[in-house]
Amino acid sequence: MSERGVACRRRTGEDKISFLPDHLLCEILSDVPTKTAVMTSVLSTRWRNIWLCIPLLDLHTDDFPNFTAFASFISTFLDFSKGSSCLHKLKLDLNFGRRRPIQDISSESSSWDLAFARGYLDPYYLITMWIDIAATRKVQHLDIFLHPWNLKIIPLSIYTCETLVSLKLRNVSLADSEYVSLPCLKTLHLVDNTYASDALLEKLISSCPVLEDLTFVRKGNTEYDFDILRVRSQSLKSLVVVLNGKEWWYKACRVAVIDAPGLSYLSLQDKQLACYVISNLRSPDKVNIDISFEVDSDLANLIGSSKKSVVRSFFTMLSNVRDMTISQTTLEGIWLYLKHEQLPLFPYLIRLHAVLHNSDLGNLPNLLESCPNLKSIVLELKEFRKEGLLIFSSSVPECLRSSLEYVETRRPIGGVVSEIELVKYFLENSAVLKKFKMCLRRGRMNEESNILMELLRLRRCSPSCEVVVDLEELGEEACQSMKRYYNFF
Repeated sequence: MSERGVACRRRTGEDKISFLPDHLLCEILSDVPTKTAVMTSVLSTRWRNIWLCIPLLDLHTDDFPNFTAFASFISTFLDFSKGSSCLHKLKLDLNFGRRRPIQDISSESSSWDLAFARGYLDPYYLITMWIDIAATRKVQHLDIFLHPWNLKIIPLSIYTCETLVSLKLRNVSLADSEYVSLPCLKTLHLVDNTYASDALLEKLISSCPVLEDLTFVRKGNTEYDFDILRVRSQSLKSLVVVLNGKEWWYKACRVAVIDAPGLSYLSLQDKQLACYVISNLRSPDKVNIDISFEVDSDLANLIGSSKKSVVRSFFTMLSNVRDMTISQTTLEGIWLYLKHEQLPLFPYLIRLHAVLHNSDLGNLPNLLESCPNLKSIVLELKEFRKEGLLIFSSSVPECLRSSLEYVETRRPIGGVVSEIELVKYFLENSAVLKKFKMCLRRGRMNEESNILMELLRLRRCSPSCEVVVDLEELGEEACQSMKRYYNFF
C-alpha cells in the first residue's frame, strides 16, 4: 500500500481492523457470542455479512422475541453458509417455558426451513433438522440445552459424527442405535437426559476411544429409570457423576460401575447412595466426595453392620487418592458407621479439604490418623453453636508429627472457646507446620484485638510456623456501617 493511500485512510478516520482479510475477521468473531458478532454488521458495509461466514452458531431463545424470529435467524445463517463444508460449533440454549414455541409465521418469508414449518408448526422437527445439518457439515462442538422438559430431537446421525470433539446435551431423549462410533469425541456432558436403555448409555460411553471428560447428571425431575450406570474407558481423565433427587420422585440408580484406570479427577455427588464398584483406579490426583450414606442414627443400630461394610468398602476403593474434598454429609456417615474404628488408610493423600460441623471436630484426629503423609488441610467449618472445650485424643496423628505443613480454616473465628481450642490443637502438635492461615471475624475493635492477641500467644510446636490472620470481607453496606461505628470518616 502506498504512503499516500495510508495517509488518506488516516485522514478519513477508518479503523485498521476493517482492512484485515475476511478469514482473520471471521476468526476474531468466532471468539464472541453470535449475538455480539451480528451486532458488528452495523459498523459499515464492510462488516455487513462477515458474521454469516463464521463457523459457529451460539444462540439463546431469550435473545429473540419469539421462536419464529429465532428459527428465521438460524435458517438465514444455514442458507447463506451451506456452500461451506464446516460448521465447527453449534450451541442452542432453548427455553420454551415462557412463550409459545411457534407463533404466526410471516407469509413473506422465503426460507426453506420456515416454509417447511408452515406445514408442520413443529419447532422440535426444525431443531432436529438443524442438528442433522451440523452433523453433515463436520461439526466439532455440539451443545443442546432444552428447558424445561426433554424432547426427542437428537438425530441418529450424531452417533456416527466422525468430527465431533465435544458433545453436551441437556433434557433431550436419545433413541437407540445399533451402531455408535465417535472416534474424535473427548468431552461428553449428559445432563438430565433420557436414554432408550442402560445399554445405550454404556455403548455411547464405550464408543468414544479418546474420551477424556465425562459428566453425567441425573436429577429427580427426570422421567427415566435405570438400574446400572456403567463407565468403562481406558482414556477417561475426568469423571463427574451427580445423582440427586428424592426416592419418591424416581427410581434411583442402584449400581454404578466405574472402570477407568486413567482417571485424574473423580467427583461423586449422590443423595440416594448407589452401590459403587470402582476398579483399577490407579492414583487419581483429586476426588470430590459428597455422598449420603442415608445417615439416620435411629436406623444405624439396625443396619449398622451392612452399612458399615458399604462405607468401608467405598473408601478402600479410593485409597490411592492424592487430593480429596469431602462433604459434611459424607463425614457424618463415616462418624456414624465407623465410629470407634480406624478409618481406611489413605497413604498417598497429600491434600485434604473437609467440610465439618463443630460437633464433629472431636472426630478430626481419627480422620487425620488415616492420612499419615498429609501435607495440607483446609477445614471449612460450619457455624459454631455450642460453647465448651473440644476434647481431642491424647495421641497425636502421624501426619502432625512428620508431614503436615499447611493448615487453613475457612470460617471466620469469632472467639468461641472451641474455635480457639482447634487452633491450639494444630499449633501445639504440628512439628513441621510452616503456615497456619485463619480468618478473624469483624466485630468491635477491642474484641478483635483481644482474640488476635490470644491466638498469637498460643505456643507453636514448629519454630518456623507462620500464622496468617485475615479480616473477613464485608459488603459495602457493612463497611459503611463499620466506618460510622468507629468514626472512620
